[in-house]
Amino acid sequence: MLGASTAPTEAATGTFIYAGCSPSKYQPGTPFEGNLESLLTSFANSAPNGGYNSFTAGSNGTGDGALAAYGLYQCRGDLGNDDCAACVRDAVAQLNQVCSSAYAASLQLEGCYVRYDSSNFLGQPDTAMVYRKCSISTSSDGDFLKNRDAVLSALQGGAANGYNVSSSGSVQGVSQCLGEIPAADCTTCLAQAVGQLKGTCGTALAADVYLAQCYVRYWANGYYFRPSQGTHCNVKNNNQP
Repeated sequence: MLGASTAPTEAATGTFIYAGCSPSKYQPGTPFEGNLESLLTSFANSAPNGGYNSFTAGSNGTGDGALAAYGLYQCRGDLGNDDCAACVRDAVAQLNQVCSSAYAASLQLEGCYVRYDSSNFLGQPDTAMVYRKCSISTSSDGDFLKNRDAVLSALQGGAANGYNVSSSGSVQGVSQCLGEIPAADCTTCLAQAVGQLKGTCGTALAADVYLAQCYVRYWANGYYFRPSQGTHCNVKNNNQP
């Protein structure tokens, strides 16, 4: 029977999942650097008041308009404001280290996600795969596959709520769409994520698929945090060479 489940609490919200950085770099002291600093400050100031927001610093926003910075943050749907704010601060700090001086970057922690770019990606549909992880352990047991499919179906069908958790038997799962996208686009994104998850991870006992605007994750009890193999696609930036 399907039932409510909690998101994986064994992992701290600050646990690193993936990061992507554009190869193009900006020079220190340029207007974009100032706009980016303003953008990331907006993340930190907004996160204590809500789990999602997007900003523009520069053109049509605040700061120097020579090259605007566009960005967003989102926290996992079950986090309170204090935990969300702490996670976003951590994500921004890690982003500055991992993707120093990059024109575009994204970083996913267990509890939150941050992204910025010098190209305006806000509100643009995007179902590109960003990260995939499949557990080494697999199972062809019929009950496991039945429960997994039930969980994935429930996660895909609950798109209108943005953030969903589900369980069936020994299998649990979670899904979330970006706060800015319409329910129909969320449904499309989750359907593609589930399709890629089944197609690329097969009978894995645990799997994660992150697309640009949604993610789907499932795990069998006792397997979620075992070693896994991940595939990450780098961030691209269209404005800079």
